[in-house]
Amino acid sequence: MEWIELHNTAFGDCTVLGGKDEMLMVDCGSLNAVLAQGACTFADYARGLAKRYAAVGTRYGMVTHFHKDHVNGFTFILQEDPAFFRQIYLPPAPQDTNGNPLLLEFALFVYAFVTEKSDYSELVDNMVTAFSRMGGLSGTERLAVLCRGDRFDLCGVTYEVLWPPQTEYPYTDGFCCLVEQANELLTATWGGYAELFLRYKDAFCDGYLRCVDLFSPYSTAALEEKEAAVLALEAILREIDGLIYELNGLPAAQDVAELVGSQKARMLFGKELNGSSVIFQNRRQGGLFGRRHTREDILFTGDATPQTMEEIAELLHDRYYAVKAPHHGTESHWWEGWRTMEIRHMLISNGRHSAGGLISEEYALLPAIKHCTDCERCRWYLERGKSCNRKKKCRENTHISRRVKRCPANRPEQTDPMCGCRIYTVGPFGTYACDCGIKPDML
Repeated sequence: MEWIELHNTAFGDCTVLGGKDEMLMVDCGSLNAVLAQGACTFADYARGLAKRYAAVGTRYGMVTHFHKDHVNGFTFILQEDPAFFRQIYLPPAPQDTNGNPLLLEFALFVYAFVTEKSDYSELVDNMVTAFSRMGGLSGTERLAVLCRGDRFDLCGVTYEVLWPPQTEYPYTDGFCCLVEQANELLTATWGGYAELFLRYKDAFCDGYLRCVDLFSPYSTAALEEKEAAVLALEAILREIDGLIYELNGLPAAQDVAELVGSQKARMLFGKELNGSSVIFQNRRQGGLFGRRHTREDILFTGDATPQTMEEIAELLHDRYYAVKAPHHGTESHWWEGWRTMEIRHMLISNGRHSAGGLISEEYALLPAIKHCTDCERCRWYLERGKSCNRKKKCRENTHISRRVKRCPANRPEQTDPMCGCRIYTVGPFGTYACDCGIKPDML
């Protein structure tokens, strides 16, 4: 990997890995409509990414999960250039031990019974229309679904997907009970529109799982078969759309809406969605050479929960060149396992939004060099007014001191984009590096 760019999208994720005329954009989204104190809209910033990377020969995109702050920017990029990505990787629909895709089931209850427009309904729309919407923007032939055990190549390196599994997914008891309660409320009024919705719901889930199989990286299905599966999925969703008015007139409708629209349900759903983020790392080859620590040793975590990280702990390397901190580096998603690894660079994407927490001080205490999109969101920086990197040494720094502060990338007059570690934070006002002591205008 020759360079990494971490975009400041104000509490959103967008990281680009590049080298050898190839790049992978991992997520692209924001919770903010306007960036950097009104410097530009997020929509304009996202469209600008199509121009920024236009010269890169082969471009890939990845959606780790469907939260707005990870996915909504792809729409703007593809509106600017539908052929921007050669391939777009989507997350699967994890099934429980009984083969039920509970996240998708729950999303369909919200889709049908929670009628007000909000970020919650937008999230659900992102999920249930993933294949048709992304395929409609870029072309069905460009879509692929990644789950545990799958691999993909970038810049001559093979990366392996560690999470989520497509089957036997360990949903929490609380979320399982929530979906079961929603089903029971409609089953109790069996017949008529309630029965019809439950049948369409099951048919939609079956059709979605068929698309997951057809769009596997290893699928040999013809494009016509994939397109037919997506069209069939759209047809079922139209049938559900046609039922919504009648469904919301059912005696159980208010109970279902209150159940799946409650704050508790939203939190459980959000946590499950974060926990099912696509996680990947480079695949190490066998032998002495394959165990050497290189720039290719990277781990990307989406919004993984500490419980998810525990699930995959045995699959992780003991050393990484770069790790993307889960869920914007917030305290709620801090994992104690980071202390046991040798991590050279930690990437933390955070920003200003009422829904977002500050960066956990635990990250500042790690020996890794941190690359943060917004130092004003770091409790360490706010309390001390200093960069946590100021005394650290960077192995990639060619200065005799090796100190981060001496790195040419941290000098205001720096214009060479290929020096030091080549990890940069990019925002509406320019590109900068890891020393918070030199405060960018945008912060």
